Amino acid sequence: MLKYCRILVLLVLGIISFFIALVICLCRPFNPKNTYVVSRYLLAPASRIVGLKVHVEEADFLKDVPNAIYAANHQSNWDIVALAKGVRPGVVAIGKKSLVLVPLFGIIFFLAGSIRLDRENKQKAMETMDKVSENLRKGKYSIWIFPEGTRSKGKGLGKFKPGALVTASGAGVPLVPMVASTYFDEFDMNRWNNGHLIIKYLEPIRYPEFDMKNKNDLKEVRNRTQELHDLFEKEIAELNAKVAELNTRDGVKPGVKKSVQNNQDDSSGSSDK
Repeated sequence: MLKYCRILVLLVLGIISFFIALVICLCRPFNPKNTYVVSRYLLAPASRIVGLKVHVEEADFLKDVPNAIYAANHQSNWDIVALAKGVRPGVVAIGKKSLVLVPLFGIIFFLAGSIRLDRENKQKAMETMDKVSENLRKGKYSIWIFPEGTRSKGKGLGKFKPGALVTASGAGVPLVPMVASTYFDEFDMNRWNNGHLIIKYLEPIRYPEFDMKNKNDLKEVRNRTQELHDLFEKEIAELNAKVAELNTRDGVKPGVKKSVQNNQDDSSGSSDK
């Protein structure tokens, strides 16, 4: 019952938010400020409706970062709500071209000035990223990107693609890890309290300029990409521990998905003995 009530409330608020966002984006189409305003003031409040308490850890060092590539872990379609509170001013999203076809969302995605990648056409995708690098160098905007390229859906942090790192390197801007604790296994629309979620920004990482035609540089890019992945894994584990403490304090029990996984692990452990 709670699930359907939430869906109804989200639907009503979604329609209202769409028209507000549409007015904002039509008044200043493709303005990099649109993503921040829509995310912080129209999307972020929805996290409370679905029972998520989102905390963004303070990061004073970001005041000295005019523009950058913000790399985040990608868990599910709910990231658009769960991570909205952490979106920085001047950030535009980057996503596949087909997102503009999503009803309502696609219009805002387009007018907000998001970067649309044609993943089926490698040449066009490269041309788009070259333009992105140029705009980053000029300080026109920052980019919000998921290095995994797809949702992990509770399967753990996926393999990182080097695109975010290479773009940051080529544009001469820092890459700022935006790490979020795991919420996928805890999330249940039929549960009133889905616990806490923590978003943490890590210190900006600056990479040297890589020659992608040089074998040694290609190897270095792969190594640096793996290092970034390992850094995310370490930080996610630490954030998950903090979230577990907060949830225990508030009497939030593990979500259904996590409980099922724990039972499976226990059964597996018992069979091994």
